[in-house]
Amino acid sequence: MKKTALVFTIAAITFLGCKNEEKKEAPSVETVETVDSAIVDSHNSENSLDWAGIYEGTLPCADCEGIKTVLELKSDKTFSLLQTYLGKSDSENEFTQIGEFAWNQEGTMIRLRSESGRFQFKVGENQLWMMDLKGNIIEGDLADMYILKKKTP
Repeated sequence: MKKTALVFTIAAITFLGCKNEEKKEAPSVETVETVDSAIVDSHNSENSLDWAGIYEGTLPCADCEGIKTVLELKSDKTFSLLQTYLGKSDSENEFTQIGEFAWNQEGTMIRLRSESGRFQFKVGENQLWMMDLKGNIIEGDLADMYILKKKTP
């Protein structure tokens, strides 16, 4: 009887151990990367950041101490820009511009449109990088001075 119980136990273990379960494949790395890149591509500065607000900084100036710059971006895609030339006489040191701005196709940069000039800025989290005339980030020793920081209320 012990032999029969032993044989029955071995047969049961073998039967249960060989049970054929369906294997579920894990998603391939390629599939995961495709989904992630699609998600990343749909987010940009225009639709993901709280970009409306007031930005301030002091830009370099060739013949003065600096240009204090205050730029307000409004959610209706209008702006006001106040530039004060530090160290100049009061009669010629302050300039104000108002107008509209437009986002580039990628939604990462804005271009201010006004009568007296066109400025471009790359929009980041709580800051704007002033771009050169060709639309490139300004580099070099003074690069940090071309960043406007968002004021917190």
